Amino acid sequence: MIRDYKQSEINEIIRIYTLEYKAMPAEIEALKSANKILVYDDNGIKGFIRLAISGDYCYVEMGVLTNELIRRVGLKLWEEAKKLFIEKSIKFVEVFHVKDNLNWQQLFNEIGFEYWYSVYRFSYKGNKFNEPNICAVKYEDKYYEDKIRLESEAFSVLRRENDIKPYNWYLSASKDAIEHNRKETLEQKEYIYLFFENNEMVGASMIKNAEIDLLFVNIKYQGKGYGKKILEFTINRGLEQNAASVNLNALASNENALRLYKNIGFKVVQAQDARKLTIE
Repeated sequence: MIRDYKQSEINEIIRIYTLEYKAMPAEIEALKSANKILVYDDNGIKGFIRLAISGDYCYVEMGVLTNELIRRVGLKLWEEAKKLFIEKSIKFVEVFHVKDNLNWQQLFNEIGFEYWYSVYRFSYKGNKFNEPNICAVKYEDKYYEDKIRLESEAFSVLRRENDIKPYNWYLSASKDAIEHNRKETLEQKEYIYLFFENNEMVGASMIKNAEIDLLFVNIKYQGKGYGKKILEFTINRGLEQNAASVNLNALASNENALRLYKNIGFKVVQAQDARKLTIE
């Protein structure tokens, strides 16, 4: 039977979600606060699908109790989700799965998803670094315009190369979207650091629950060693949050960043594939 989940079942859903996938704390929190989760119940939850809808876009997460059940349970959950896609006029669906799991690959191929891009999950389990020689300040709202402009610009090339739209978020976002992002950024100010050289912002990072959720270098200052300094500073703050490890996700195509992470001591612990589906 497929039905809506009950809040009392969220811990079991998280358990299934993390059996295979090495989720970040923020991803688990998002699952806890999800508005729509369907479960496949057969004398207990055997699988689930989370649907995060925004306009005509839907981000999907799926988890199944065992590999052997992925196709059978996954297809039944998908058929139920399709009813909601029709009801909500969904045109575009995005999903991630563990890269080397052939069962997920076969399921999403059968549904009609196409490969989009890959993401590596990295973990650092070393010691603190000597504090780098860089001017770091905690985020304040007065820095928002510069931060979001430089951040969007820094990621625009990579987003274009991987066809992740909008390529430049700041230039494409509505006033309401920018204001919403501004408020969300302010709420996370405790975890965000900005870096300056001669009173000019050279980059920023965010570290929460020992997870690096953001790290960028101003395009003007790239290739000058600032990425390494910002990363070392951010790792040190992460190890103060959790002495065991610091983690991050990175696009597999971002060769410069991957080289930096590996040289500094990060190890790949998992790879995920992003897939997309356009609904006519």
